[in-house]
This record gives sequence, C-alpha cells and structure tokens, in this order.
Amino acid sequence: MSTQELLAEIQKLPLEKQRELLEALKHNVEQPTAPRQPVNEDEVERILQAQGIISLPDATDYTDEEEDFEPIEVEGKPLSETIIEERR
Repeated sequence: MSTQELLAEIQKLPLEKQRELLEALKHNVEQPTAPRQPVNEDEVERILQAQGIISLPDATDYTDEEEDFEPIEVEGKPLSETIIEERR
C-alpha cells in the first residue's frame, strides 16, 4: 500500500479514530521499539526447549557404541538403484 493510499484510508476514519491513530503514532515515534536481533539456531532450540515444545537429548547420553557402528553389508544392487528402477 502506498503512502497516498494509506492517507486516503485514514481520512475515511471518523475524526476520533484519526486522533487515536495520531496519538499512537506519536507514542511510537517517541519511544521506538528496540530493533530485534537475528536469532541463531541455538537460541531457537533453547526457546523451544524452555517452552516445552521440543526436548533434546543431553550430550551425556552419548555412548561409544554409537561411534563403533558399522553397517551390515548386503549382497546385490544398492538400494538406491533398486528404488530408481522401480520408479521407472
């Protein structure tokens, strides 16, 4: 919406509403809100965890077993090739 369109819409308001809008704008200009800083991934995780939306495993839950993982070798074509062939 352009400035002219916005002004035209404001002029359609009753005088009392125009005054309320003017006061709100004055208040906002006198006391601007602090600019928001970008939020990084760690902050998002912390906020979501604090609100109980997500739960993350503790780093202490890590075991050496996970480090020693070795996949089982299976004979035949790779699974990705089989999937591509079946899609054709």
